[in-house]
Amino acid sequence: MLPPAMEGKIEDTVDLNLQYPSVSERYWTKYYFIPKEKKKPGTNGEEKGSTREGGGETEKMMEKGWRTRVVSSRGGHGRTPKMTYSSLDSSGHVCVMVHTNKLCLVTLSARHPALAPGQEITQVSYEVGKFNRLDNQVSGKGKRGAQMMGPQSPVCIITCADSSRHLVLAGVHGKLVEVNERLLANPKLLSERPDAEGYVAVILPPIKNGDGPLRRLITAEQYQEMYSSDVTSSHQL
Repeated sequence: MLPPAMEGKIEDTVDLNLQYPSVSERYWTKYYFIPKEKKKPGTNGEEKGSTREGGGETEKMMEKGWRTRVVSSRGGHGRTPKMTYSSLDSSGHVCVMVHTNKLCLVTLSARHPALAPGQEITQVSYEVGKFNRLDNQVSGKGKRGAQMMGPQSPVCIITCADSSRHLVLAGVHGKLVEVNERLLANPKLLSERPDAEGYVAVILPPIKNGDGPLRRLITAEQYQEMYSSDVTSSHQL
């Protein structure tokens, strides 16, 4: 026989009207990264990625005139059109979800143009210039062999139904632990569940640096205050 306090339905002992935090809200803290060329005046924006460990990949690709072939019909001269780095939009804001163990989940901010109302993501590619993030191989607790990332390091390229292409940056310094291969078969996950199955990549900042790599990021409160008057997406910041 159950004690009087435990009799009845369990639903009667829980207030179902309360807004309980989700799993991501319990264990992950949201930060935001705004590419330096698009930072608003008055913010701590002028950051410089470490070229020694991948932070300057985008700048180096631009200097070398990086370009990659794209799938399209052949032009009149029998050549496959090429896509230059400058044709990619790298202005999209990135959301960095930091776990209590410091592991970082990189995804898109609600303000990213690829998540704009009416926009549809049709393809996600992890081939970025001379790097293919799918080739990333790690082993052991120290994540040996991982590709090094900086805040400005390119992670993937998003293609939308309107033919726009967006270069997604890492937003944080550290080792690339994994990329989300599910996006290759189902790119819509990125817009449908950006805070869960639709993440872009997982990055592990240097543990010895403590919270140092996160100091360049903007907190959710600061981000909300900066853009409280012009939120353009239905996703929650």
